[in-house]
Amino acid sequence: MEDEEKKAHGRKCVAGKLLTSYLTDIAREVTEGVDAPDGVRMATKAEAAARKMWEMALGEKDLDGVRGKPDKAMLSLIFERLEGKAPQTVAGDPSKMSVAGRVKAEGKKRINKAGGLDAGDRGTEADS
Repeated sequence: MEDEEKKAHGRKCVAGKLLTSYLTDIAREVTEGVDAPDGVRMATKAEAAARKMWEMALGEKDLDGVRGKPDKAMLSLIFERLEGKAPQTVAGDPSKMSVAGRVKAEGKKRINKAGGLDAGDRGTEADS
């Protein structure tokens, strides 16, 4: 059964790469008209999509040229694409810590225990 799961996973990976390849090829097609200072010009689908993303992020203009409400999710997406996603830290629950964090915590705990500094011994040392 394990071999079948690996084969299915492999087919999904190949299909995903194939889809990405097609999307990339289509994004490069110069088929879209975009507004430019000197009139409408032709642009790639990728550029047209990026312009649409900016328009949504800033608030789409109505027929009178008045901008609507900005799309905060689109602003966030653009910022993450330009600046990189901010690392998120998880504080508190040790079960949600990263593997590296758990290894570090376990190592610290063992070193403290070996040196007689575990939580039970601290109270007795402070009392003497």
